[in-house]
Amino acid sequence: MKKLTLAILAVFAFTFFACEVEPAGEDIEGIAGKGKVKEPKDSNESEECVVDLLPTLPAQVNACTTAKGVDANNAYFDLTVNDTFLAGDYASWCVDQDATLEANQCFTADVYSSYDVLPEGAFEKPENFDLVNWLYNQNLIGTPSSGGELFTFGDFQRAIWYLVDDSNCQQCLYLGDWDDDRSLELVDLAMNNGEGYEPGAGEKLIIILIPTDGKQSVFIPYELECEPEPSCETAFARGTDGNTCFIGEGFNRWGWSIGPLAEGTQESYDIYAGAGQCDIDKGELVGTVDVSYVGGVVTVTYNIDDSYTVSETHTYAGSTMFPYKDGEATVAPGQYYIEDNLEGSIYVIAHAVVCD
Repeated sequence: MKKLTLAILAVFAFTFFACEVEPAGEDIEGIAGKGKVKEPKDSNESEECVVDLLPTLPAQVNACTTAKGVDANNAYFDLTVNDTFLAGDYASWCVDQDATLEANQCFTADVYSSYDVLPEGAFEKPENFDLVNWLYNQNLIGTPSSGGELFTFGDFQRAIWYLVDDSNCQQCLYLGDWDDDRSLELVDLAMNNGEGYEPGAGEKLIIILIPTDGKQSVFIPYELECEPEPSCETAFARGTDGNTCFIGEGFNRWGWSIGPLAEGTQESYDIYAGAGQCDIDKGELVGTVDVSYVGGVVTVTYNIDDSYTVSETHTYAGSTMFPYKDGEATVAPGQYYIEDNLEGSIYVIAHAVVCD
């Protein structure tokens, strides 16, 4: 049972709601970060489903590299995650040249979505991870470059460093057959096409592993699944005797005002979703609302069944049956407020939006 509690004082109200270490050359000009910090993104939505770019991930994993460079399977690392639901074998990539990570090394790592807020200072250009996500999902390794030569895993790894790192590797060890022109072509493609990119259902989300012992940070792919878009309904608490339906008081919206409630009231009321025309047979019981009005304090607690999530709540408490806006009574939830200096009999309206 989910609990959301609102305590209202009579005087004022509270509403709630390395890879390798490379010799560092000159900073790369023309491939700098885009001068912005991306806002965290919650989801990528289509008409059919929702794709979560901030999935529930394990806080940490234990992982080991099994091969590196030309010894890996067309990636910079072959990597095995040993625990959690992420356990498995991955083609993995280096995202920081400032530390080392060799083949056959094990580590414990903190886990992040590349669209999450990343630790301060962990990466030089974290705002470019949308470009890296775009580039990864184009599957360009093994396809022809503009010069006719095929893009290699080394070209791809070098492009990642250009996009998110601030140093220019000199020897670029372990990249195998790579070419700077091909790498820069990949960078240009990402810069020109990947701004604001969000992977969709069936595509890969970059998951970043930051070792806790200072080893090189890497990323692995995480396949996004199509999740049904949640169905949401408005819900109102109903008094034990039905109390006052909005519709009978000249409003078009359904819902109930509970009261009058005397000082000392401690009651629990059912909350119904989708009960059009105040007909509870049309709606669904989704939980209860506990109302306490004792000692000059009103406390409203929403107890919503665990099968639902709550996206909004709005609560009114006052001396009149309905709140007022510009001198007129209203039942619009966005206009609810808690009246100052509550005393004597009061009324309460408890509204929520619940999603399954």
